[in-house]
Amino acid sequence: MTSPEIISNGGGGGKRAPRLDGLRGYLALGVIVVHVAFAAGVIGFYDKPADTIWAVLVQGFNVLLPPFFVMSGLLLYRPFARATIVGTPRPAIRGYLIKRMLRILPAYWLVAVAALLLLNAKSVDGIWYVLSPLLLMHNYVPGPELGYAGLEPTWTVPAEVTFYLALPILAWVFDRFARKADTPGGKARRLIVPLAVFVLVGLAWTVYTHLEFMGPFPYEYFWVIGFTGFLAIGMGLAILSAYAEATGTTPRLYRAAQRRPLLFWLGALVVYVINCIRPFGKPGMADYATVPEAMVEMVLFLIFALLIIAPVVVPNVRSAFIDAVLTNRPMRFFGRISYGVYLWHFVLQYLWLQNGSVFGAAPLPMPAVMGKAGFWELLAVVLVGTVIIATISYYLVELPAMRLRERLVAGSGRQRAEQQQERPRVPA
Repeated sequence: MTSPEIISNGGGGGKRAPRLDGLRGYLALGVIVVHVAFAAGVIGFYDKPADTIWAVLVQGFNVLLPPFFVMSGLLLYRPFARATIVGTPRPAIRGYLIKRMLRILPAYWLVAVAALLLLNAKSVDGIWYVLSPLLLMHNYVPGPELGYAGLEPTWTVPAEVTFYLALPILAWVFDRFARKADTPGGKARRLIVPLAVFVLVGLAWTVYTHLEFMGPFPYEYFWVIGFTGFLAIGMGLAILSAYAEATGTTPRLYRAAQRRPLLFWLGALVVYVINCIRPFGKPGMADYATVPEAMVEMVLFLIFALLIIAPVVVPNVRSAFIDAVLTNRPMRFFGRISYGVYLWHFVLQYLWLQNGSVFGAAPLPMPAVMGKAGFWELLAVVLVGTVIIATISYYLVELPAMRLRERLVAGSGRQRAEQQQERPRVPA
């Protein structure tokens, strides 16, 4: 869950997007509330029932994770979409990869090492046990039966990195296809076609990973292919942005968001309520979904992600309410450090529940210790602890890594320019 730099009708820059920062803060907070509620036994799980309305409402917050993938699709694909539709220079692949890896890996490696030392040391059974999470293979290659304590939510990191690596190739293929059109509108329409395929692939993968023979929570469920629909929504928003820039026209979605931004959020609220009811499932329970339940859930997630993000990223949306909710200082700060908060909150839960190698025994899986601490107690500890650790991580690890990436990218850009100047010109 990386941090956005900016979205605008211009090029790039190192500015922040205040509304996106605030939204990211709320989304991260909601994800943490879900996980704390699970650890505290508020949410039910198989033989541990949930019979309170609080469990139903909190479990519905699982709708808050997919928008992060939409943001990634939007922010990362936008320069490629602009190159195809507007005609701006294509991003340099080396610089792009340096930026992405230095943004996501240093903070992740820090929490992975901490989890291995503090929680999983007594479970180590060989070198691959240690290398697998460090190489981002812990959700691709079968590992320990009980997984890695504290690293459960980090399945999103390999998923994101897979997208980072695939995006330049996908963008090149899309570009070849789109350039067969002569106008910005024609190119935009051609770029949308493969994104529709992405949505269908994500839905098909959801069916596959929820078939009965796959069992609950298979490795394949956590692969990025199941989340291509959310990436496609973000990439579609990037295409609309580039199209609007190239033509000076206002897409229909933009006009709707500009006229009635709060109507989008009201729709998102309705989707959240439906998700709480869990059609075909058990409200308040975190059991692995059946195929019908998973399909309904995926469609709800796709709709929610678009409705919650569109008014935030569409230009010229004026709403005092949205600004008050998203651009206040506490939530903007929480959004800036949200990557660290997301990475560390499970480690804090294990430590507070005294479940891990540092306490003298190999860790038990989280379902085995559900309910050992109350919800509000655990939430307070996790929030305070993760904010402190994430703030330290942001200023001592993430920001230095981001500054390093800018120096490396600037250096490679100067070197490339010098090489082009030294290259002998072909006589006319």
